[in-house]
Amino acid sequence: MTASRQTPTTAQGALWGITPLTGHRSGVEILKRADILIDLIGLLHSPEQLDIQKAGTRVLMVVEPPDILARMLAREDTRPRVEAAGRKIAAASTLRITSPAGTDLTYRLGQYSHSPILQYGYTDQPAGGTIFQARSPIPGRTRGERGRHRVARGDIIYPFKEFVRGNVRITVRNGFITDIEGGFDAEHLAHFLAAWNDPDAYAMAHIGWGLDEMALWNGISLINKETAIGQDGRAFYGNVLWSTGPNTDVGGTRNTPAHLDIVMKGASLYLDGEPMVLDGDVIPADQRVPSPGAR
Repeated sequence: MTASRQTPTTAQGALWGITPLTGHRSGVEILKRADILIDLIGLLHSPEQLDIQKAGTRVLMVVEPPDILARMLAREDTRPRVEAAGRKIAAASTLRITSPAGTDLTYRLGQYSHSPILQYGYTDQPAGGTIFQARSPIPGRTRGERGRHRVARGDIIYPFKEFVRGNVRITVRNGFITDIEGGFDAEHLAHFLAAWNDPDAYAMAHIGWGLDEMALWNGISLINKETAIGQDGRAFYGNVLWSTGPNTDVGGTRNTPAHLDIVMKGASLYLDGEPMVLDGDVIPADQRVPSPGAR
């Protein structure tokens, strides 16, 4: 791993922080005058979006096909459940993930986790930013201090938009991935990260859990991968999502276009020892839905 970066892909959903707005200061200045910006190109993790939000402009990213937008439209009970999860994060100091496959990783919640990003599908506050289809709380900044991730069959890796078919063994030390082992899935993942030639690609970033009963775990099997970025898989009820790469959108200084979201099905997540998700089921009463649909 060296400090010299490269850009191995420009595929949709695989390159973050570098956008058609990159370097266009006049465009940024115009957008800073708006009350709300509907983002159709994916400005997430970009310095331009941060600059626009600092001016008070709200940003709502809308990048999924109409049928997914309609199915995952924000509902009346969504925001209170996400806000309840956010309060738990704000009060916590540690976050632990476990899974039947052998994941056991502890995160130390950082200085920005007291103001987590709450994604409930719309933005009504100045400088707010969210994704139309997202339903999850995200701690502001975390470090995966120590432990191991076991990415198992049925988990989802983005930006590949693919299910994992085998097991991937990932070792984390001092907040960075240090080893990736397994079969083809592991080789594929390791090759993707190495191609960026950027140490920050291996850094642990945001983490959260899904609270949307209308999102589909198997949604990526039903979409044209070129027209969607995969919010179904990122938001489905009871998932645990962890990521690598940039953290500028949550107040950090790590700015890299290399970004992974890895979604775990059937995992558990604890805040200071209290379960938020247990074996893929949301536990706190104020975060649950009465009868979540088929997921």
